[in-house]
Amino acid sequence: MSAAPINFRMLRLARELRAITQTQLAGVSGIPQARLSRIESGQIPATDSDVTAVAGALELPAAFLAEPGIPAAVPLFRKRAIRSVKRLTTIQARLNTAVLIAQRLLDAGIDLDPPQTFPDPGEFPAHEPIHAARELRRAWRLPVGRIDDLTAVIESAAGIVLYVDFGADETTAAFISTPGDERMWFLLNTRERAGDRLRLSLGHELGHAVLHRRLPASDEAEQELEAFQFAAELLLPADTFDRAVPYDELTLARARSLKETYWVSIQAIIRAAYDRRRISRARYTSLYKQLSARGWRTEEPIAIEPETPRLWPEILRVHREQHRFSDDDLAGTARVTTAILRDLFPRDFAGAQPPLRLVRSASSPTTS
Repeated sequence: MSAAPINFRMLRLARELRAITQTQLAGVSGIPQARLSRIESGQIPATDSDVTAVAGALELPAAFLAEPGIPAAVPLFRKRAIRSVKRLTTIQARLNTAVLIAQRLLDAGIDLDPPQTFPDPGEFPAHEPIHAARELRRAWRLPVGRIDDLTAVIESAAGIVLYVDFGADETTAAFISTPGDERMWFLLNTRERAGDRLRLSLGHELGHAVLHRRLPASDEAEQELEAFQFAAELLLPADTFDRAVPYDELTLARARSLKETYWVSIQAIIRAAYDRRRISRARYTSLYKQLSARGWRTEEPIAIEPETPRLWPEILRVHREQHRFSDDDLAGTARVTTAILRDLFPRDFAGAQPPLRLVRSASSPTTS
């Protein structure tokens, strides 16, 4: 039987998922690097033997490489903290693969009927993040003050919140909107344990979804600022928060109390107060010095429990209990292996394993 043709974009995604170069893959697969480069760029088709060799080397089913779709658009998240291009590429590949897996499992007999919807792309101008956050609160009928469960709010509009191992600690969350798919994908890093940071990061990614979805890429720093301002207004609404912060009277003790009220980090509260001109530059600097002196820049007091998605676990429950799918069945439906499911979704699949490593033959060169 002939192997399915390789989607050259999926070949590149698979290689980046494994964090290896074309030269390294050529050494393991036995395919000359020049030929592999032409296959990956779409210049020439892969033969059946090419497909078998590459799939074996990458420890992936040939069906993954023949995936008819295309990898998701570049995820929106804070990339400037990641200094290594290779590390960034691997993180993006892990996020894209996680979304492709979730898409396949959601498409396998699962229907969503959300009570509300996301704003259309461009409905709120990106340069008006505070207005957008206020309008979204009105449209989604959110309560005054604290949002108790931001994850549930996003899920009520059929946004899918996934806990994924990003393979790195530098970033906490990401947003992905894929071509031809109306669903919104919000990914939270399983390596982050602080619920207050996760909430703000989720609000930040919601800002990207509302303000920047499917719009031409612009300056990353500007987008990040707009997303933060959106998240701050959403989680620390001015009509209640600003009244609780008389001008230049914010203290560390008061910021700590506000964290208990809004379930947002002390650092975000200080930043929001400064951005809204509720405190002076001098007080802002003083409060951050106090944070550093207490060691609260890295670990704050008052633990906030991370929110728990319900939609994705329910999708898995339906497959397992109603469709009688085993993890092997789920892997087959997603066109991956159970090892990849466990690696990317350690919270959802039993028997989580250490990060996957490329298997090399005895004669293959070892790389770092």
